[in-house]
Amino acid sequence: MRVLFLNPPWYKLPEDGHEGWRGVRAGSRWPHTFTVDNACEKDGILPGLLGGYLPFPFWLATAGALAKQRGFEAYVRDSIALGETYDNFYSFVDSYNADVIVIETASATLKHDLAIANKIKNSHPLCVVVFTGLHIELEDKSFLERTPVIDYIAYGEYEASVVKLLEVVRDGVSDRLLSEIPGILFRSELLGVVKTEFGELIGLDSLPWAEREDGLPALNYFDGVCGLPRPQLQLMSTRGCPYGCIFCVWPQMFYKSGKYRKRTPQDVVGEIKANLQQVPYKSFYIDDDTFNMSKASVIALAKAITDAGLNTIPWATMGRADRIDDEQLDALVEAGLYSIKYGVESAEQSILDASEKYIDINKVISGIQKTSARGIKVHLTFTFGLPGDTIETIEKTIDLACELPCDTVQFSIATPYPGTRMYEMYKEAGWLQSENWEDYVGSTKAVSRTENFTGEQLEFYINEAYRRFNISKQNKMFIQCEYGKKLNNELLSRNPSKDSEIIILQCANIYFTKHLIAELNSFGWRVKVFTHERFVSDFLQVLNDENILAFNNVKHFNFDELSSTFSRLLGCNSIVVAPSSNSDGAGYDEVRKIMALSTLPSIMFSIDGNII
Repeated sequence: MRVLFLNPPWYKLPEDGHEGWRGVRAGSRWPHTFTVDNACEKDGILPGLLGGYLPFPFWLATAGALAKQRGFEAYVRDSIALGETYDNFYSFVDSYNADVIVIETASATLKHDLAIANKIKNSHPLCVVVFTGLHIELEDKSFLERTPVIDYIAYGEYEASVVKLLEVVRDGVSDRLLSEIPGILFRSELLGVVKTEFGELIGLDSLPWAEREDGLPALNYFDGVCGLPRPQLQLMSTRGCPYGCIFCVWPQMFYKSGKYRKRTPQDVVGEIKANLQQVPYKSFYIDDDTFNMSKASVIALAKAITDAGLNTIPWATMGRADRIDDEQLDALVEAGLYSIKYGVESAEQSILDASEKYIDINKVISGIQKTSARGIKVHLTFTFGLPGDTIETIEKTIDLACELPCDTVQFSIATPYPGTRMYEMYKEAGWLQSENWEDYVGSTKAVSRTENFTGEQLEFYINEAYRRFNISKQNKMFIQCEYGKKLNNELLSRNPSKDSEIIILQCANIYFTKHLIAELNSFGWRVKVFTHERFVSDFLQVLNDENILAFNNVKHFNFDELSSTFSRLLGCNSIVVAPSSNSDGAGYDEVRKIMALSTLPSIMFSIDGNII
């Protein structure tokens, strides 16, 4: 029996001057979208859909591996990571001619994914369609009753249940056999729609390693976490979290409990080593719900990573700052931990308590300070619009974010994802502004309000928080690291007389670029900036209008679109300086091409103050 596991395409191309978008679904704790302005297609692939954050589809890939282990002819295709067009996707599905397709969906993509399933079913009427994923209606018997295109649903953590379902479909369907499979919904001629109990979560070491070949492009998966290099291997060493955050999706919808499960250190290290033999990964990311839930496990895994010689590869993970301590940090530093994500959410203890995060803000601050002091880069998350939030608590949270020793941050609007206790709380309070599932595509646009804020006010505070954090970070970095002095010395080494014209490309954080310009102005250089017109008003604060060279034919740096314009602006004494928002200039290929147009050697200056 041929089985196809699918993470279908999910995008809208730009048209009529409007931005497009790309979405991430399988593997993401929060299915969401990013803007896209490049629609150029090449051989069925849209490069504009690639290059940024792309999570690995852990459940889909592990289910595919388990199906292969049980003797099925299975194939896993992640169309989002492939960046493929819908036409290319349907062409592959037609050619594969599967007996069963398994589609991982989400609330925001449900309508979209049902349309895909209908199109496939029209072409392949005998194909069995199974739906899984992050959507509350998948657990509702009435949903299957009114959705004839779906034959079966597997809800929650689904690898084991889907493969048991495949075995029954292959060997002979009966109500008795189907009713013995935990966590599924099926149609019975006698009983109508039947929903089975969820059942016991599987031990992680009994699962095979996730499939990494098939239609799973290893080089495209990426979570930058403070500048991790790519290509990047993503994997999990644990699943679950016993804490009760009202907004956290996976524990509530996939695991159905606070149960915490661990793999052995040897199994985790074995998976990393085996994958490194196949792909030249430059980093790895352990995408656990709470990596440091068990101190002993953290130390054991760190030792295994070190003993295996993997500590020369930078890696990152996600944990709780209140649970970190010196002994863990000693082991993690030795193991090569490059960065870590910590959830702070709010500076106000009462807000954390109302969200049932069960965390002490003072311990969080201490853990962040200890981590940063060891040279581990820190990414922090903050959330606005939690129950009880006020202007005062949000202001306090922004101030704390600006004070803490962190490298990057994420500010989000508290979004009540359907299926979480937060959703039920906000619905009961009458705070939901939309129950259209397609609106649940991100955390910078509000789908709810609170007792103290409208959705628009929360959106304002997200933008304000980023603005203030970026200014604060750049001020700290320029003062502490003497960025201006470093860049000035580099320029003087190339032209001691200062008769060169400096053209800065606006290809990094706007505050970083503005600081560089202000510093170079103070050292007496003649500075111009080449920028998209949306940043002109920002640069008028540090440059005269005639020194701002604006373009509007493309939103981001694209050599083919900008090369002729930029060449006309260059003089024989022009030195091009390109600020980089990361430490190694990764993802700046188009910028480097533009820099090369100058007859003088150009400079790329990283956000951590180095020439790259």
